[in-house]
Amino acid sequence: MRVSDLTDLLRERGMRVTSQRLLIERALRDHGGHLSAEQVHELVEPSLPGVTQQTVYSTLALLTELGVARRVAAPGASARFETRIDDHHHMVCQRCGAIEDLDARVPVGRAMGAARDAGFIPDSASVTVLGLCAACAAS
Repeated sequence: MRVSDLTDLLRERGMRVTSQRLLIERALRDHGGHLSAEQVHELVEPSLPGVTQQTVYSTLALLTELGVARRVAAPGASARFETRIDDHHHMVCQRCGAIEDLDARVPVGRAMGAARDAGFIPDSASVTVLGLCAACAAS
């Protein structure tokens, strides 16, 4: 996403265009994703002295709500975020916590249907494969 696209999207929704919002989205996009809010904070703090962790959390939540970023459903204490918003899955290393995209066609329609049948209103579904990344498996 270009800065002008995010600027237009914010203005269309009647929201302020701030340097914090633009820089946080750019840091997430430029890094490639799978970042915790703490990692995003570390990336933007040199350019935004005094930016608070709460501002980063709030901005990541806003970017997710706008459909510019998404929260990665992965185990662990910290939520992870990415700017890749197309349907895809993830591999999570249980030793080092690394998260990698998994580009595999896995139909999740049956899971969504079963959730609906149980009275749940699903937004999306994805597959998370747990195990060891190549680096941890080699050591």
